[in-house]
Order: sequence, then C-alpha cells, then structure tokens
Amino acid sequence: MKKLRLYTLLALLLMAGGVTMQAQELNEIVWSPDSWVSSMVFEDAHTFVAKKTVVDFNWNVAEIQFVRMTDEGEELASQQLFSGEEYDTEVVWISPLQRLSNGNLVLFYAKRVADIATFYRVDLNDDLSFSVLQLDWETNDYYDDDRTFYPYNTGVAVDKDGNVIITYPPHSQYHINGTEAMQFLKFDDKGHLVGQRLMEGFRGQDRHHTLPAPDSLGCRIILRSNGSPKLDCYTLDSDLNTVAVKENVEELSWPYQCCRFAYLKTNPANGKTYSNNTINYPAYGGNPAIVEDIMMSVFDVENFRQTNYTWGLTTQSHDGAGILQSIGFDNDDNVYMVGQMDNVMANEFLNRNLYIAYLDENLNKLGEIYHVDEYAYEVKSMAACPEGGCLVSCHKIHEATNEAGNCLIKITKETLVGIEEAHDAGFAVAMAYPNPGVNTLNIRTALKNARVEVYDLNGRLIHSQTLTENVTAIDATDWTEGVYVWKVYTNNKEVENGKWIKE
Repeated sequence: MKKLRLYTLLALLLMAGGVTMQAQELNEIVWSPDSWVSSMVFEDAHTFVAKKTVVDFNWNVAEIQFVRMTDEGEELASQQLFSGEEYDTEVVWISPLQRLSNGNLVLFYAKRVADIATFYRVDLNDDLSFSVLQLDWETNDYYDDDRTFYPYNTGVAVDKDGNVIITYPPHSQYHINGTEAMQFLKFDDKGHLVGQRLMEGFRGQDRHHTLPAPDSLGCRIILRSNGSPKLDCYTLDSDLNTVAVKENVEELSWPYQCCRFAYLKTNPANGKTYSNNTINYPAYGGNPAIVEDIMMSVFDVENFRQTNYTWGLTTQSHDGAGILQSIGFDNDDNVYMVGQMDNVMANEFLNRNLYIAYLDENLNKLGEIYHVDEYAYEVKSMAACPEGGCLVSCHKIHEATNEAGNCLIKITKETLVGIEEAHDAGFAVAMAYPNPGVNTLNIRTALKNARVEVYDLNGRLIHSQTLTENVTAIDATDWTEGVYVWKVYTNNKEVENGKWIKE
C-alpha cells in the first residue's frame, strides 16, 4: 500500500504543477483524433511533404496519403497513396520519404499478393501526383504467415545516381544451422535489377540498419555476426562487394540498443552517421520497460568509428515508430534528436513524455528541453526545420480521461536555446529522475553555470551543489522517505523546480 500511495501522491503532485512549467501548453500546430503525419521532409524553410495515416473509429487504417503542409499546420494539398483495404491486405513494408540528390522525393514499399512479394518505387511530382514503378524482382521468400513482420526488417539506401539498394533477411535462411543471411538487391533508376548478393553468417539478426556508403554508390549495413553479442558495420561498394568491416561498433549492442530501440541516420551534407539508442538495457530476455537512458552517438565518415557521444533521458516505446524517425539535421548541420522520457507515473506504457536535444554536428549540446504534463506522448516522427528548430509528430493520451489523439508540435530554435522561450512553449530545461526514486536523485540539464538546491517539505536546505555535468547524481541514501523540492539556478536566478519522492 505504501508504494501505491506514493505513486498516487506523485500523480497528484505532478498534475498540480510540481514542475515549474507544467501548466504551459505546447505549440500544437495540428491536432487530430483520427490522423497523424510521419516521414516529414521539408521542401523549403516553411513547407514540408509528409506521409499521413488516416484511421477509422476502430483505429483501422482507412487511408495513406501524401500531404503538403506549412510549418504553421496549414494543409495545402493531399493525394491518396493507398486505400485502407489495399494497405491492410497487401502492403507489408513502406519506407520513409527520401530525397534524391536531384531534389526529388521518393518512397519505396513492398506488396505481397498470393505469397509473392514485389517491390515498388514511388516518385512524387510537385503537385503531389506520383508515378509507381514496379522493381524488377519478385520472390516468395519474403517472410511468411508464421513470423511477425517488423518494418525494420527491410532497409533501403539510395545513391547519388538514383540507384536503390534494398536489404532484407530471406525467410528460407532464417536460423538455418543457427545462422541467418541478408539479401541485397540493387536496382537502377529504371527499376531494373543490376546487382544482388546473399550475405550469410549472422545469428538472430532480424533487424538491421541500411545506410548510404561514403562514396554514395554502395551502402553500409549494421549486422550482428554469428556468435557475437556486438554489431559490426559492413561497407559495400557499388558492386555490393564488402570493402571494409568495422567490428564491434562502439555502444551498439544487441538486442535492445541497436536492434530494438535504435535509429541511425546519415547526414548527406557531411557524411557523418548519428545514432539514437537506448542504454542501461536489461539482460536478454529481461523486461525492456526498465531501460531508461539514451546514448546519442556520432560516427565518422571513413571508418565508422564513434567520435563522440552524449546522454539524453528516455524510455523508448516498445518497437514504436518514433525511434525509426527520431533524428534530423538543419541547414547548419546541427542535429536534433527526440525521445520519450522515462516513467513519471505508475503506468509503465503510457507515461512517456517528451525529450528534445539540440546539438552541433559533433554532438556538443546546444540545448535540451523536457516536457511533462497530464498527457502521455508516443513519438511518431520528427523533422528538423531547415533554418533551425523542429517538428515532432506525437500520439497523446490523457492520463485521467484517456482522451486520445494526434498532434504536430512546432519547436523553434529560440525555444531550444532560451530558458524563457522554452518555458513559454511548455518545456522545462532541467529534470529530476527517476521519480519516485530510492537512493539517488539525478538532475539532468544542459544549462551552463548552474547549481541545484534540495529542500525538505519544512523548507530546510539539505543539499546544494554546482552542476558541472549533463547529469548530476545526488546521494539520497540517508534521506528519510518523503517528498523533497529541488530548485535549479543559473546566474543566481531560479529557472526550474520540481518535487521528488524518495521511497
């Protein structure tokens, strides 16, 4: 009963405004109970194209659309890509929107009809009309009814000439002699098969990452080698031959970091690859709900070596779509990453709120913001605005009423670097976790020249220290159980506060 009472108290405290800015509202430029946007690609400073999913009252997919919108939420045009029936009965994989080197937008998908799978390329026109090209490949070895299909099982990379490399693990190779294989298919811009390769010798690998190669003519793929708990990066040339292998990629390990919860994206402007992946993961077979932190890493162009990393605050939703599209770049090569924060109430599934990091191309933090309110947020996708800031697409559920819907949140560059602007937009700039906690109170903030003070409910100062790291761990072992108030100051001004419960 004690834990139940504490969790109930925490919920009441949070809803009552325990954190300074909880009463503020996010800048939601779109709210919809039955549709959401994902896979957003900006055309100019204020207009983007996205893939939009429309659902019926039972949350079955009713339609998949292309939409053009402004960064203020105005829908300018739309075009149906799939009907609900076609999507539900035939489409087994659909890629995010991608921009070719000539500026055109493309998307790829796979359909399976009568156990035969085929791949397609969709080229968008300026008016959102599109042409569909069936690629020169059919197979009955593309999964079966006995295996759950995961969208990340198929990968795609497009080179500078408009050729596409599609990768997937063939069903016939699944756990043969304890190993798997990866199928590589290369198509030219006319849809003709111009190369293929079956790469064998992987164990338990049904999720992988396909990335463009440094020369823009081949690809890179992150795979788990047979008998190893680590992941290796293979670089393939334009003929799909392996030209380099980076073994044991730093801080990417199977299954929870890289294969279940990670997303990797290469910035075409500088060639560097960035990852957003969970850390402190449980042992294989454990409960992934206890995963708390994300590690944001950057890998160099030539050798795929980790050159820097930093920490965020998150618990990614289980196999959620948000982790698939959680990294973006603006025109200055700054990096934006979004995560869903760790549990702040009793419900392990719903209570995942927002964390957004703003970093330079070497992952030095320029700012980070947090949002906690009476809603639970599930990230669908994000996109960096070319001139700075980002858009975040979320599904949200009200904790008390279960009211559900979808929103598109606009976060300006000023919000990410200014304390007052962040507060006005409904975000906090410092966060305490885990909450409730036992022996350690962690204060996370990217603020400079900051310090924290902790008080008991009688107003007595019990702890004070300078914050010199992104995360400061405070030993609360000798504190009595109960509620404490923390306050963060910068330049001698209080900028954030909240309540923390010690169990």
